[in-house]
Amino acid sequence: MPSMQQLASVRGVIFDMDGLLLDTERLFKKAYQRSASQHGIVLKDSVYDMMIGLRSDASQRILREQLGPDAPSAAIIEGARHYYYMQIEEEGIPLRPGVREMFDYLDELDFPRAVATSTHHKLATLKLRSVGLLDRVVGIVSGDQVAHGKPAPDIYLAAAKLIGIPPEECLALEDSPPGVIAARKANCVTIMVPDLQAPNAVTRSMANFIYESLHDVALALKGARAIPSS
Repeated sequence: MPSMQQLASVRGVIFDMDGLLLDTERLFKKAYQRSASQHGIVLKDSVYDMMIGLRSDASQRILREQLGPDAPSAAIIEGARHYYYMQIEEEGIPLRPGVREMFDYLDELDFPRAVATSTHHKLATLKLRSVGLLDRVVGIVSGDQVAHGKPAPDIYLAAAKLIGIPPEECLALEDSPPGVIAARKANCVTIMVPDLQAPNAVTRSMANFIYESLHDVALALKGARAIPSS
């Protein structure tokens, strides 16, 4: 059973990015569905849900498998990128609730933090810079920098090494099943903050905690650190 003592033992934090820090999964989903519709295809929510949290090679493979060999998958992917970047340029990148509060509290604790994202490093850097978070992390470990993407633990092991904290003393924050699995395989204390996907049997069994927002995570950390050690 998870205990608040697990949170009290944390000395560093590793964040997922899309869907956890940045409210971008909805934008990408909208872009994919808009692109598919241009080719007369209805991209079901259930198909996009399977793609969340994975590296682009894995997510695009799922898209091709689900749409079948006759679908213009390459054109849909390219169109989705176009619409996604267009939305970001027009609307900016919104943050998920509680992000600033969480970072401010970690500043108080002087906790090192990193981002572990399936997104390509160059794009992840641009996104985090645009919302003012790039200078507030030690660095980024991206999907293109590790041998195996989520749900393999590689990205979290690398992020823990980057901030110089043993994985078991790192808090990993994730919104997707592949990310939750990756973080737990790396032996991080894992919290799921659901976005588009509600917790399922797998994520409920693997996440140490599930909270509704980063605001709730910050409150939980504060509460855990206020408990006297036995």
